[in-house]
Amino acid sequence: MTLVPSLALIIDTTQAGALLTAAFAGSLLLAALLWRWFGSRMSRDRWIRPNYRGQPIVAVTGLIVLIAGSVAVAITAAVIVSLPEGEMHEAVHVLDQSVLLARSPDSAVIAGGIAALVLLGGFGWLGYRDDIRGTPSGHVASSGFAGHLRQSLGQRALTTGLQKALGGLVVATVAVQIALWGDPAEARYFAGTNPGDWFDPVPHALGLGTDPDAMWSLMALMRGVLIVALSANLLNLLDRAPGRAAKASLGWWLVALVPAALVAPGSAGRFDLGFEVTEWAVWAGVAAGASAGLLRSELAEQHMQGDTGVNPVGAVLGMATVIAYSATVEWVVMAVLAALNLASERWSFSRIIDAVPPLRWLDRLGSPYRN
Repeated sequence: MTLVPSLALIIDTTQAGALLTAAFAGSLLLAALLWRWFGSRMSRDRWIRPNYRGQPIVAVTGLIVLIAGSVAVAITAAVIVSLPEGEMHEAVHVLDQSVLLARSPDSAVIAGGIAALVLLGGFGWLGYRDDIRGTPSGHVASSGFAGHLRQSLGQRALTTGLQKALGGLVVATVAVQIALWGDPAEARYFAGTNPGDWFDPVPHALGLGTDPDAMWSLMALMRGVLIVALSANLLNLLDRAPGRAAKASLGWWLVALVPAALVAPGSAGRFDLGFEVTEWAVWAGVAAGASAGLLRSELAEQHMQGDTGVNPVGAVLGMATVIAYSATVEWVVMAVLAALNLASERWSFSRIIDAVPPLRWLDRLGSPYRN
């Protein structure tokens, strides 16, 4: 049994809380300032779309989310790497034995930051294309995967929505590979290789080689990719009213990721948390903070973040959830996300929210035009 000194645990937890708070607040402030400085310059014809009330507003302020989020990820990664060795500890569970390890190697932190940037940039670009080219003036937008598939078959061409879905799987695959195999320790854990074979995670992830755990590694990769893609799409499905997606992302971060990051230093054998929990909770806080930085002006219906903003935020939250929890929890999360995505093909989330008083109150909180 590994004993974690109470003082060290308090220091680690306090440091994690400080990183989370600083990353979230800094990203929020930067996004709010960028809108204040450059919002008036975004009133270009190609960026203007009618909102749910038919009022023309800027529909791609997710670009601000991408800029603020990317800058904040780079800064927080530099801060984490600059911390003295040993100040960040992670308790991990390996081979049924509790092991206290020093902070992940700098290369792993950098790999995590790169994966977060891949998600922000990749999903942001796909969302931007859909925002700009997805629904020509005078046409009704397709809804859901089935709607895009029917439209693609009818037009004999891929809609931007379907391109976004397929492209999202590719981006998610790249990001999950970078995040899960960012250092030798994780390569051994996820690929099931021997301690000296940490160059083998890619062939193992593809189900190649002779290792009996290779297929399980492939399942872990597929599970992570699906969670990331479904998370991005779910937040997109919720983005049907001002501020709804930003509120959902904030709640996701506060309820599912912040507690995991705070208990991670002493989690060995108790919570079975994954690797790099704190770092990915920070990346998720950056994404949620950038979205929250535009919440006030979005509720005032001055703009919409659009798919450009909500898709990458959802993807980062999904990736952080993959990192934070065990495989068992991931299966549950994937099932819930799949069920919600499928349910949206038949039922309107807006109608369900309006039918449940607490959800209706929270959904309309802060919106002067919907109360």
